[in-house]
Amino acid sequence: MDEILVLEKKALDVVKSRYLLCILVAQRIHQLEKGAQPTIEVKEAEYDSPKSFYELSLREIIEGNMDLEQISA
Repeated sequence: MDEILVLEKKALDVVKSRYLLCILVAQRIHQLEKGAQPTIEVKEAEYDSPKSFYELSLREIIEGNMDLEQISA
């Protein structure tokens, strides 16, 4: 199974709502694009382009490092 699909399923176990997961991921990607630092330990070279921010956002949600108060537009 594709690694991204596995991450999406794990993130849905945490968030429980596809709609809310989409909102959280989209907002987090925007934050990362604006220069926000990852909330989990990652190698900088692995997440240096916007294409990699989707996976990073999912991993942050799975590890419990994101909550609704942390997300702001």
